[in-house]
Amino acid sequence: MRQQMALGSFIFGLSGNFAYSTLQRKSDGGWTNIDILTSKPKSSQTGQGLQVLIISGKSMYAQAMERLDELRALQALRVPLPLVDGIGRNWGLWRINNISENQSLIIDDGTAMVIDWTIDLVEYTHA
Repeated sequence: MRQQMALGSFIFGLSGNFAYSTLQRKSDGGWTNIDILTSKPKSSQTGQGLQVLIISGKSMYAQAMERLDELRALQALRVPLPLVDGIGRNWGLWRINNISENQSLIIDDGTAMVIDWTIDLVEYTHA
């Protein structure tokens, strides 16, 4: 089965009818500025920050609502999850910080015909 990415037991991809269309990756180099009264700010290294992934997409119908409920159930476990991409590269452990959805074109039984969703993942590290 082809997949874009797997987060724990959750599969992102067309085969699961829950593919993402954008993936934004942020890395923090750990630099900060310390303001100096009589000159330019001084650069200081405070240690590399955690990486952040923002995954978003648009899904349809009740199945999308069910898939988001699956993600929220994983989030409720409050444990870091392994993240593996479609070519088998292990990205390490990640935590689900935020899941947001915007439902539109809702029919009379409460089913959203279109759901725009975003999932914020933060790299998990431990000492």
